[in-house]
Formats: sequence, C-alpha cells, structure tokens
Amino acid sequence: TIEGIARRAGVSKGTIYRHFDNAEVLLKAVLERQHREMAGMGPTAVNSIDDLREQLITLGTQLLAFITSDQGVRIMRTVITHGARHSQHGELIYRDGPRAFVGRAAMCLESAAQKGQIRVDDPMHTAEQLCGMWKGSLVHGLLMNGCPAPSADELRFRVESAVNLLLAALKADTYQG
Repeated sequence: TIEGIARRAGVSKGTIYRHFDNAEVLLKAVLERQHREMAGMGPTAVNSIDDLREQLITLGTQLLAFITSDQGVRIMRTVITHGARHSQHGELIYRDGPRAFVGRAAMCLESAAQKGQIRVDDPMHTAEQLCGMWKGSLVHGLLMNGCPAPSADELRFRVESAVNLLLAALKADTYQG
C-alpha cells in the first residue's frame, strides 16, 4: 500500500502522492528504473556472431546478477504477492519487467538473423527459451530459500553455457527449421 511505502520511507503519504498520482504510477516508475539499471538502454549493433554472443552474455549476466541478489529476491517475492492480489498490476509488472527484458534479447537475435548470422523463426520465443535456460530452477530455489545465491563465476558459467548451446543450435549453415 501507499501507506506502507510511506511508513518504510519515513515520509508522509502526502509526500508520495505529490510525486506519484497513484500506486500504479509509482509501481511503473519503480519497474522502469529497475529495468533500465538491469538491462541498460538496449542492445548495440550486432556486426558478428561474436558481438551477438557478447551481448547475450551481458544481458544474461545482468539478469542473473539482479535476480540472485538479496534485493532481487525480495523484489520478486513482493511482486509475486502483489500481482496475485492485483491482477492489473501483475499484467503491468510482467509487461514492463520480464517480458520487456525478453524483448531486449529478442532484438539481439532478430538483428543477427537479419544479417544471416543465425536462423531463428521466432526471436521472441527463442529469447524466452534462452532466459529460461539462464534461470533454470535457480529462481525457484532462491525464492524458497532452498539454495544459496551462486557466485559470479557460477553465474557467468551458467549464462555462457546457455548462450553457446543456443548459438550452436541457431547456426545459419546448420539450421534445420
């Protein structure tokens, strides 16, 4: 609630409303800020398969660094609880959070496909599959306190191995659509 946010921030509810018209506007501002911090301003030009590989590794590393951080786990738990109670907010959170991030990865894949570097029928679907490989069961383990957060080296290995597997499958000269 706005009251709870104001209480935790040590300000009045009126202060919150002077900056944000309602809870949805506040939520959108938080999501946009977090998304910008996590994913940057978007992919750069993909001039080679190595560029694509590095961009996907960067995106995956940023994603996993966020979702495996203490703050990321707290945010995911809060978002899941809030989205379950407020379906319109859940849709907004999904669209401007996970779906927008998948869209950034899809833009990288689509750019490489347009240049003939890879073959991909549906960049958005393929990007979603890649994000799933990056996260695996790790997110569930963290949300349930069932596993510790991985080290930076473990995250990098997880991301690189998924990217390498995907790019091997999407090679333009071996594609079997």
